[in-house]
Amino acid sequence: MTSASPGEIAERTQRRRNRLLWLVPMLFFIWQGAFFSSYARPHTPLRAVELVSLGSHLFLAVVLLFVLATGGGWRHGKTVRALLDDESTQAHRAQAYAAGFWALALCAAGLYAAAPFVQLATGDIAHILLSVAVAVPALRFVMLERRAARD
Repeated sequence: MTSASPGEIAERTQRRRNRLLWLVPMLFFIWQGAFFSSYARPHTPLRAVELVSLGSHLFLAVVLLFVLATGGGWRHGKTVRALLDDESTQAHRAQAYAAGFWALALCAAGLYAAAPFVQLATGDIAHILLSVAVAVPALRFVMLERRAARD
């Protein structure tokens, strides 16, 4: 059995990264509906299930940001990681960060405009902003990467 070249490993890893970065942010957004539909009333103690939900949301957000920032491929050597982080990937990442910035700015403006009409707790606002700040750049990055892979 022959071992795969670094280029083949990078190509497989990039395809896997694109599949995961498409699925995970979508699930991340979908789970927000479940979070807000069952969230405890303000001023009541959080139940253990809500604490686990908040902790898992924060953990998944950090993991997604880390994958977006580094590109993945940690279990492979520097050569494979360098192939995964080529110039086009860096350009896609920069465009994804820009999309995340604008989405976050628009979301903050929307929350600011809604503030006189809808009372949201600080935790809810932080949850919404973190969700947008993580999911939008991840989705934009994977859309750019998938388009480049098709071409």
